[in-house]
Amino acid sequence: MSETAAKLLAMFETLPEEEQHELLVVLMQRSGQFPATVLTDVALTGLADELFQQLDAGETDGSDTEAG
Repeated sequence: MSETAAKLLAMFETLPEEEQHELLVVLMQRSGQFPATVLTDVALTGLADELFQQLDAGETDGSDTEAG
Protein backbone atom coordinates (compact mmCIF):
# COMPACT_ATOMS: atom_id res chain seq x y z
CA MET A 1 0.00 0.00 0.00
CA SER A 2 1.34 3.42 -0.86
CA GLU A 3 1.95 6.08 1.77
CA THR A 4 -0.90 8.14 0.32
CA ALA A 5 -3.31 5.20 0.53
CA ALA A 6 -2.23 4.50 4.11
CA LYS A 7 -2.89 8.14 5.02
CA LEU A 8 -6.34 7.98 3.42
CA LEU A 9 -7.10 4.82 5.37
CA ALA A 10 -5.98 6.44 8.62
CA MET A 11 -8.18 9.45 7.91
CA PHE A 12 -11.10 7.16 7.06
CA GLU A 13 -10.78 5.45 10.42
CA THR A 14 -11.18 8.80 12.22
CA LEU A 15 -14.56 9.45 10.58
CA PRO A 16 -17.78 8.78 12.51
CA GLU A 17 -19.29 5.38 11.68
CA GLU A 18 -22.12 6.92 9.63
CA GLU A 19 -19.67 8.84 7.42
CA GLN A 20 -17.53 5.72 7.01
CA HIS A 21 -20.60 3.87 5.79
CA GLU A 22 -21.55 6.65 3.35
CA LEU A 23 -18.02 6.73 1.96
CA LEU A 24 -17.92 2.96 1.56
CA VAL A 25 -21.20 3.03 -0.36
CA VAL A 26 -19.82 5.64 -2.78
CA LEU A 27 -16.54 3.73 -3.19
CA MET A 28 -18.41 0.50 -3.92
CA GLN A 29 -20.59 2.28 -6.47
CA ARG A 30 -17.52 3.72 -8.18
CA SER A 31 -15.69 0.42 -8.10
CA GLY A 32 -18.29 -0.87 -10.56
CA GLN A 33 -16.85 1.58 -13.08
CA PHE A 34 -13.48 -0.22 -13.17
CA PRO A 35 -12.75 -2.85 -15.80
CA ALA A 36 -13.77 -6.35 -14.76
CA THR A 37 -10.12 -7.41 -14.65
CA VAL A 38 -9.34 -5.10 -11.72
CA LEU A 39 -10.88 -7.43 -9.14
CA THR A 40 -11.05 -11.05 -10.18
CA ASP A 41 -13.04 -13.66 -8.29
CA VAL A 42 -9.78 -14.94 -6.80
CA ALA A 43 -8.81 -11.43 -5.65
CA LEU A 44 -12.24 -10.80 -4.13
CA THR A 45 -12.14 -14.16 -2.34
CA GLY A 46 -8.71 -13.31 -0.95
CA LEU A 47 -9.90 -9.91 0.25
CA ALA A 48 -12.97 -11.43 1.89
CA ASP A 49 -10.81 -14.04 3.62
CA GLU A 50 -8.41 -11.36 4.88
CA LEU A 51 -11.30 -9.25 6.19
CA PHE A 52 -12.85 -12.25 7.94
CA GLN A 53 -9.55 -13.11 9.62
CA GLN A 54 -9.15 -9.51 10.82
CA LEU A 55 -12.69 -9.44 12.21
CA ASP A 56 -12.18 -12.82 13.85
CA ALA A 57 -8.91 -11.64 15.43
CA GLY A 58 -10.71 -8.55 16.73
CA GLU A 59 -13.30 -10.72 18.45
CA THR A 60 -10.62 -12.99 19.87
CA ASP A 61 -8.57 -10.18 21.40
CA GLY A 62 -11.63 -8.51 22.88
CA SER A 63 -11.58 -5.43 20.67
CA ASP A 64 -15.07 -6.20 19.36
CA THR A 65 -17.20 -3.39 20.76
CA GLU A 66 -20.63 -4.73 19.81
CA ALA A 67 -22.80 -6.08 22.58
CA GLY A 68 -23.70 -9.63 21.95
